[in-house]
Amino acid sequence: MLRKQGKYQNLALAAALLAGLSAVVFLFLKGGQALTAAGFPLEIVFPAVRGLEVGARVRVLGVQAGEVTKIELEKGQVVVLTRLENRFREVLKADARPRIVSEGLVGGQTVEIHPGIASENLEIPTRLQGAPLPDWEKGLEQLAELGPKLGKKAEESLKSLDELTLAARKTLDGVNSGRGSLGKLATDTTLYEQMVRLTQQGQEALRAITRDAEAMQSVPGFSGLVRDPERALIRPDCKAKSWFFPESELFEPGTALLTELGLKKLDAAGKECAKETKTGSEIVIASYSSPGEGSGIPTRVLTDRQAESVAEHLKANFSVQKTGWLSWRRVTALGMGDQPPPAGKKPLGPAPRLEIWLFVPAK
Repeated sequence: MLRKQGKYQNLALAAALLAGLSAVVFLFLKGGQALTAAGFPLEIVFPAVRGLEVGARVRVLGVQAGEVTKIELEKGQVVVLTRLENRFREVLKADARPRIVSEGLVGGQTVEIHPGIASENLEIPTRLQGAPLPDWEKGLEQLAELGPKLGKKAEESLKSLDELTLAARKTLDGVNSGRGSLGKLATDTTLYEQMVRLTQQGQEALRAITRDAEAMQSVPGFSGLVRDPERALIRPDCKAKSWFFPESELFEPGTALLTELGLKKLDAAGKECAKETKTGSEIVIASYSSPGEGSGIPTRVLTDRQAESVAEHLKANFSVQKTGWLSWRRVTALGMGDQPPPAGKKPLGPAPRLEIWLFVPAK
């Protein structure tokens, strides 16, 4: 009887174990299906991934979309494996562009994906080419070397301005104290010439300060902080192609908003720039307001925005910033305000206007 009872207990135990194993297998299979249904894989290739780790966020237009699941080396490049939520399948287009960005000043690295604007959706599975990281270390080294020189030049220029201001103040004090008069100032050629020289020297000092600050344009990673029109537009070692557009043909009046007609007008220039893939080529977009509209912040800001708007359009629709899968070129947007082209460069047409320049090294 006891033997028979033990036999039943063994059978019951075996049945329980079998049921448990079946449940585990079922849950595993269901779990795997749920995991597959919860997202889709996306591979991204980067030249380097400084600071990126498994578990890092993946964002699309700033929205949390998934995470990095694996990082591995392959033929001198880094393959980043990610998993994204299914709702982003229809968002990502065939020309989606991933890059690595920092989360805040001291945060970790994140993969940010621009969804693209192509009509075709991104094929899954696929492998995207990521943008290279900016060479900040080299830029910081150059900035550390350049900084003291700029500081010394700026100090000299400011000292010169102080001397000019003092000289001008003495001249005006002399007029007010009876050693002259406004009428004499207007008729005396010596005083007039003296004031003209002071004005010219002041302008030269201000230009020197501007040139010193814009020398930072040559530092990688800091080119967006300052812009040097002379360095950008005077290219004696390059062949140049150019396009000219009246402001009214591109933008809504008084804005940097491109019109439908303006978008079409830019097509020819965008296609031509995209065809040129020679190493070292650069694109410069310069916007000019009409003389007499007022100098300073308002016109400079508007022309800045107009040039940037055209640059972003050409990048997004024609990829003019690329010369190959792993090669890029500089696209510079210049807001010139009501200032003339640098160094007497001949305008392409009357202001207000926008000019696109494609510079290709002659050698």
